Amino acid sequence: MNQPTANRRARVATMLAFATNGALPATLLARYAEVKDLLGLEAGTFGVLVAAYMIGSAGALHLPGLILRRLGMRMTASTCTLWVGVAVSVAAVGVALGNPWIFAIGMVCAGLGDAVVDVAQNAQGLRVQAAYGRSLLNSMHAGWSIGAAIGGGVGTLAAIAGVPIALHIGVWAAVCVTAMALASARFLPDLQGPRDDDEPRGGIGRRAMWLLAPLALVALAGISVEDIGNNWSAVLLSSERGMAVESAGIGLSVLLASQFVGRMTGDRFIDAVGRRAALITSLSIVAASLVVVAWAPFAWVTIVAFAFAGLGCAITVPIAFSEADALPGLKPHTGVTAVNWIMRAATVCLTPSIGGITSFSSLSVAITVIAALAVLALATQLRPRAR
Repeated sequence: MNQPTANRRARVATMLAFATNGALPATLLARYAEVKDLLGLEAGTFGVLVAAYMIGSAGALHLPGLILRRLGMRMTASTCTLWVGVAVSVAAVGVALGNPWIFAIGMVCAGLGDAVVDVAQNAQGLRVQAAYGRSLLNSMHAGWSIGAAIGGGVGTLAAIAGVPIALHIGVWAAVCVTAMALASARFLPDLQGPRDDDEPRGGIGRRAMWLLAPLALVALAGISVEDIGNNWSAVLLSSERGMAVESAGIGLSVLLASQFVGRMTGDRFIDAVGRRAALITSLSIVAASLVVVAWAPFAWVTIVAFAFAGLGCAITVPIAFSEADALPGLKPHTGVTAVNWIMRAATVCLTPSIGGITSFSSLSVAITVIAALAVLALATQLRPRAR
């Protein structure tokens, strides 16, 4: 079916917004080794410091939904991306000055802004998806993956070329802020809903929380796979599967590549079998593949399992957001905001928890615990749904 020009433009614009949101912080992440050296920090202290970004994100609480209802998706995405760009630039200045406190403040503020932008772009993605009448949000999340890869590549090239970190981040932030401003101008307008002032005061009711909790668990199961890939895949392959340290990064690369494929093909899969069947299939793949990742005796089997894990987790977060947004009886964007916040807040504790379990037992046991989390999320989707 042919779509109106406004819908097609909004779809491209939303994918660009996701790409911009991924590209902005990723360019700094690519220079983290340099950041650690310039700040003169030990590994443990640096690990706590970089968690400031997620702490800022978790501290957003209900702020994204409130700002969205006040400013709308267009203004929220562009203004808060400017906020993130300035905050990341401040963090880079802190690195250049060798001041960890300035770096931490910048990262906290950047994380706070990123949580708002994330909800705004997902809200627009859901708006475009509704206009098309079919699943689209997964391909938009694939845009984030593309942007993160581009941002990381730019950061790597800047480091190789010896570009000062403050100059690099400042220029890249300006590019990303401009890209988001251009993209948000093509967003579809907000659907008119009641303002906060028109509704009774109060938070999310118990009934809504009962329905949102399983969706938050689904999102957490999906994001846990990314966390294992980002922080533990190389450690697992090198320390427990005998791979050379120089080659151990292949696990993360395979996981991210398969996740991208899953997001590009996920919308058609969802339209073909339905959201619930797609989610049950994905969570089953995640749980099974993580068990294989944890206990496979050979490196190549572990790498193949990482590929399946990436494929399985690809659609979990987009589906959780779609389902949360569709819950009746909530203010606009409240469901997405709640699931997003729970996911981000839990992520702050995720890596330390895996590290703690590994210290007392082994990394294989820690990954098995995450697999159990996916099984729990799967169980919530297998039980009969309340009307």
